Amino acid sequence: MSKELCRAWALFDPSGRLSAPAYRGLLMRMIVLGFSLLCLGIWLAALGLRWSGILVAAGTLPVILATSIQTVRRLHDRNRSGWWLGAYILAEATSLLPLEGVVDSYPIPVIGLVLAMLGFFVWFFLETVFRSGSPEANRYGAVPLDCKRLTLHASL
Repeated sequence: MSKELCRAWALFDPSGRLSAPAYRGLLMRMIVLGFSLLCLGIWLAALGLRWSGILVAAGTLPVILATSIQTVRRLHDRNRSGWWLGAYILAEATSLLPLEGVVDSYPIPVIGLVLAMLGFFVWFFLETVFRSGSPEANRYGAVPLDCKRLTLHASL
């Protein structure tokens, strides 16, 4: 396999650990790439190239998948299971519920649910983006070598 293909394939490998600095860099690049694809797709659709716009905008799906897989690696660095990402996705899905219809009848449970979701979102963000990994080897592997991981992801 070529070097570039190996680097791209590494984004879809959930094994191992990913340090906080490497994850922050990767996250920023993925956010820029995802929004760029989305904006390009909207622009193409506005020019009348509807199917081209849809195909370009669909390119955000592999970006979201790769970011999710790298988030699992980041959770492994914190010695947490990748299932925590599933809990985050469930909380995101819960935030889409039409709560405005029941807030008049049940204000306290709705406020409690919203505060619980907000608290979980803040915790998950701090846990994955800012906290350093476990200082020694854990059940997911050895401490990541920042220089090795950074060079792998810096070139993407």
